[in-house]
Formats: sequence, C-alpha cells, structure tokens
Amino acid sequence: MILRKATTAYLLILTSLTLIPVSVYLTTPTAHAMIPFTSYQDLQEFVHGGGCRTTAPSLDNRGGLTTGLATTGPASQSNGASSQSPTHSETNQQVSGVDELDTVKNDGQYIYTITNNTVAIVQAYPATDATLVSKVTVNGTLQGIFVVGNKLVIVSEIPGFPYPYYGGGAKVPALGIGAPQPSNIATIYPIQFSGTTSLFVFDISDHAGPVLTTRVEVNGTLAGARLIGNYVYVVATQPVFCYGEILLPEQIINGQAVKAMPVQVYHSDIIDQGYSFTTILGFDTTENNPHPAAKIYLIGTTSTIYVSLHDVYLTQPVWSQSQQTIVHRISIDGLAINYQATGAVPGHVLNQFSMDEYNGYLRIATTNCCSQSGDPTPLAYTPVNQQETNVYVLDKSLHTTGKLEGLSPGEQIYSARFTGDKAYLVTFKRTDPLFVIGLRDPAKPTVLGQLNVTGVSDYLQPYDETHLIGIGQSGTDVVWENAVRFTGLKISLFNVTDPKQPTETSRYLIGGPGTSSPAITDHKAVLFDKTLNLLVIPVEITAQPQDATYWYSYQPIWQGAYVFNITPDKGFVFKGGITQLQSGQLPTWQDNNLFITRTLYIGNVLYTISNNMVQMNSLTDLSELGSVSL
Repeated sequence: MILRKATTAYLLILTSLTLIPVSVYLTTPTAHAMIPFTSYQDLQEFVHGGGCRTTAPSLDNRGGLTTGLATTGPASQSNGASSQSPTHSETNQQVSGVDELDTVKNDGQYIYTITNNTVAIVQAYPATDATLVSKVTVNGTLQGIFVVGNKLVIVSEIPGFPYPYYGGGAKVPALGIGAPQPSNIATIYPIQFSGTTSLFVFDISDHAGPVLTTRVEVNGTLAGARLIGNYVYVVATQPVFCYGEILLPEQIINGQAVKAMPVQVYHSDIIDQGYSFTTILGFDTTENNPHPAAKIYLIGTTSTIYVSLHDVYLTQPVWSQSQQTIVHRISIDGLAINYQATGAVPGHVLNQFSMDEYNGYLRIATTNCCSQSGDPTPLAYTPVNQQETNVYVLDKSLHTTGKLEGLSPGEQIYSARFTGDKAYLVTFKRTDPLFVIGLRDPAKPTVLGQLNVTGVSDYLQPYDETHLIGIGQSGTDVVWENAVRFTGLKISLFNVTDPKQPTETSRYLIGGPGTSSPAITDHKAVLFDKTLNLLVIPVEITAQPQDATYWYSYQPIWQGAYVFNITPDKGFVFKGGITQLQSGQLPTWQDNNLFITRTLYIGNVLYTISNNMVQMNSLTDLSELGSVSL
C-alpha cells in the first residue's frame, strides 16, 4: 500500500551539485521594475552587492554542435501534409493557440516522435500505408519538438560539465582545465555548470530526406518553450557565479556568435543571494536565415513559466521566513520581446496551471506555508502558522487587484484550473475539497462552492463550461496513522452547472494501490476531444499478489492506454484497453520501451506510441489495424 502522511510543512530538498538561489524578502512587493545595466562594472557591482554566498568561477560552457542525419525508407515522399488531411488531435494545451513542446506531434498524415534520442518520422495515415520514413539525429539530449507546416523544430540540451572552484586559500589562479594547481589552494569543490539549449529547424518537405536549415543555440538550461503561429519562444536560465569574469549569455545562429552587451541585460531591484541569466529568445521558424530576438534578465532562478498569446510570465520562488513568488511579465509580439512589469504574491505556485491570464488580469493560486522562528529577514507579509491556499488577481502592472486567502488551513494545492471567470482548486490532506472560485469581479475573488470527496484530483481537465474532469488517486482515510492510503487511480466527472453546489456525477476506479498514470503529472499525456466524447490516458495497473506476505505488497500487472467515452449524461463508459505488450506479459523495466506514453488520433484511427512502436487501432471498436516498429 502507499501512504501519504499529512503534513504542515514543506520539505525543501537541495540536491548536490545544484545551485538554488535564496531570495531576500521584498518590503514593497508591488513597486518593482527592471532596467538595463549601464556598463559591465555596473553589472558586476550589482551581482557582488547581492551577497554571493555560493559562488564559483564563471565559464563559457557551450557544447559542440555537430549534427547527423540518418534516413530510411523511399527516396522521396509527398510534399508535406495534404490540405485533405483528416481531422486529427493535437497536443493537450493549456492556452488555445499556444502550442507546447512535446515528445510527439502529428500533422494529420505524419507522426513525429522522439525515440532513443532521435526523432522518427512515420507516415501514419492511411493506416494501411503506415511506415517509418526517416529518422533525424541531432546533438544533445532531446527535450521535445514542434511541427510548423513543412518545418520540424527539435529542441535539445547539451548538459554542463563539472569544474572545480576554490573555497579557501590563495586567490583563484587563472589556470586552464587540467593545468597543475598550486599547493596553497585550501579547498576545491566540484560544481555543475549550466548547459546549452539548442534548436534545430529541418525542412521536411521531403519527409524521407529532412534538411537542416537553421540552428540556434542559447546558453542555459531549458525552462520552457512555446510555439505561437510561426514563432518559437524559448526560455533558458543560466546561473551566475561571483568569482572571475561574469560572462553574459550569447546566442549562436547558424554558427555565428551574437554576444550580448551589459546594456542589453535587465535587472530588477530585488536583491538576491544568487542570480541567474534568464534569456527569452524568439524567432520565425519559416525563415532559413533567421534573425532571432532575445532579451536577457538577471533575476533569481526562473522556475515555472506561464505563456499566453501575448505575454510570458516568469516566476521566481522566494524561500524565507514567509514564502513568496516573484512574477515578471514579458510581452511577446513576433520578434518584439519587452519587459513590462514585476510583482509578488505570498506562497508558491504548484505548476503552470496555477496561473492564467484573462481579460487583462493574471490570476494566480499559491500555497503559503509556515513561518520559521528566528529568521531575521524583514517580512513583507504576515507569516502563517500552517499551510493555506490563496488566490490573487493582478493587473497588467502586476499590482494586486483582489485576493482570497486562507483556504483549507493545513492543506496544500494538488491541482488548479482557471476557465473564464472561475477557478477550480483541489487541496488535499485527507479528503479532496474541490473549490469553485468566482472571479467575475477581479477585486473580490469569492468561494462560490465546495465539494468534499475521498481521494484527490492531481489534474483538472475542462470538459465544457459546466463540467470538469479530474484525474488522480482514490484514497482511504487511515485515522490511526493520521494519513491517507492511496488505493488506485481515479477519474471523476464534476458537474459545476450550479457553482454553489458542485457534484461528482461519475467516478471510475482503476487498479489497486500503486496504480499510476503519466496523466497525473503531465497533461500532455491526456488525449481529450469533446467532439468525439473521447478520453484516453496511459495507465500502469498494479495489484496485490495472492501470496503476498505483507499488506503493502503490490506488483505491476498491465500497462497500456485506457479508452473512454465520456458524456455528462452517462459519465465514463470504458471502451477498452490497448497494450503493446504480448498477451499475458507482465510490465517490467526490461520491457518499458513498449510502455505507451502518448496517444493521438487521425481520422478514425487511434495511435498509441511507445519508445519502440506506433500501434494503430480502430476508434470505433479498438480492433488492431497494424503497427510500425521504430
């Protein structure tokens, strides 16, 4: 069995070889702005003046950028997806019109999927002609792809590398890697440096022979990427270290370096004990020789990002006596990328769904945690004695317009979703309160209704304006343990037609303790289409063996995709499960290359995708139509 203990404190885990800046408290949280530096000396004084506790020499750690391309299949194919392509699903997006980076894309005729760190291109429709057309290999570790017309965009990371810095003794010598070091250096510490984010654009007019047309690199690890129209926007963040020369991030466009100047770097008046360069880069994917636009912001570590059609919101967590989240709004319009505003709210966001832009306002849900006695940091907000949930409404200048604080004392947010003038929040300790929050008046967020059910919804998917799908875990309250024992996977249909009296109208339970789904933590694993009343999620089912010695013993017994029809009247109707494993084969780590991680449809065919295979089944009766080995 799985137990989750009720808790009233966050556990902050600091992993080795990782720098996590800890910000100092804001005293005027809505009166901030960012301005460019006037010189390199200005930049250096700002960094050093912030109190560099954890420091290391700065390095340019850009990796090599050679790229290989292997193709298989016929010498030529059709020129792109036809205008006669059947209807097909897309990546499950938070914001309509803002495509999100994912491991699988399709254009109605071809499927593009990452497998074994390469991109496989599969002619998928019609299913009778399905075949592997080619594979594309680039340098680095693949993070995801976009498809824009006849262009394939691959985003990869080249990791940083360890390099020593000196924590005591003589002044840091200007010696190269591998050079003998003087004996009077007291202490040498290894440190992990940030890597490089690379974008490769291929012309796929000939799917059997993709041609690399553009390569763009930026210093820093990937914080997020979005596609709006023809424009890709990438957010990368790179730690700044105090010793030695402070090297500014640079972009490499088709092999040509574009170095940033200090006057192109913006900084806020928020003093931090550790800084990162956050670069927002945008470029037009249709240009073979693009001229990317980039802006660099010297702030604390960029964490969760939220992107609307016209704005990028960067969040910066603050860990101190009472926790906060700093929010920076950056406008985007084609190649125009401009800083707009900075604000702050108490507490920390859970994920990108904790934020939403609507009618010119940013709505943000946070969990605020506990004060720590003895912290000398001046407080900008009144500390709380236990976890609680808050909702804030900020205007375009990121000034607080309205707030609703103190929901579910002792609990934290497990999921959030904003739709129109309402927010839906799930908090959890031993039961699952679903809150319906009214946001029609931005100055007065209000609790309209609340529903308590067992278990928890970790992800909320809108079905329509009056119904909501919850994907999470069923649970049993264990009073004597002050805990909840999770007993399997749960999907719920909530009726919020009357926001004052939300109800759970349908529930479907899957498996036993330990049963899980990628959909709980990754919304891109969810295939939902209201026009087809279709819901598909990957699942791994576990059960307790008959000869189990201990009550908490369980083992995987099935992995694949569960397919449902879903309507407000009938709720969830299970159509069947699809697996790529052989009949009777138990899922083990040796076979995880056949674990289904993504699903999509083209026309009347449902495609399930693993690392090794694309399998095709009829959407009507789920009968198998064929498969393509990757």
